[in-house]
Amino acid sequence: MTTMTLQERVARFYFDYADTLNRGKYAEWPDFFNPDECDYRIVSRENHDLGLPAPLMGCYTHGMVKDRVAMLIDEALTYRHMYFRHYITNVRVDECPDGGIDAGANLLVMQCDQEGSASTYMVGRYEDKLSLREDRLKLCKRLVIIDSFSIDTALAVPL
Repeated sequence: MTTMTLQERVARFYFDYADTLNRGKYAEWPDFFNPDECDYRIVSRENHDLGLPAPLMGCYTHGMVKDRVAMLIDEALTYRHMYFRHYITNVRVDECPDGGIDAGANLLVMQCDQEGSASTYMVGRYEDKLSLREDRLKLCKRLVIIDSFSIDTALAVPL
């Protein structure tokens, strides 16, 4: 069995995260977050660059992350059904002196309707803090900084 480097582990974590969302496995999405330390925010690039912290959407506990996808799991949301493909590239990983992991990557999410018309849903980047929990990587903090000005479907699907 081959031992993976931390860079490879984080890249695989990002792959698994994207694959879970692409397959619509929203009930599994909260499992990527640390239950004891959980912060998921989406901010505009403009506000982030100006140091304005107000998020477009934020979840500050693991329970809030679960609630975020509850309506998607129950298929109770009414929005135009789309297929999504998350592309995560240029993964950067830095080990912190406190044992945590700082990571980041570029994000592109494409959407395609049932008739086959494809378009860009979101462009941005992740700034993450991860931890090892029972030998598994978990997100303690995910900051999604979006470049896209127009937001389709009110951010119904996690980024």
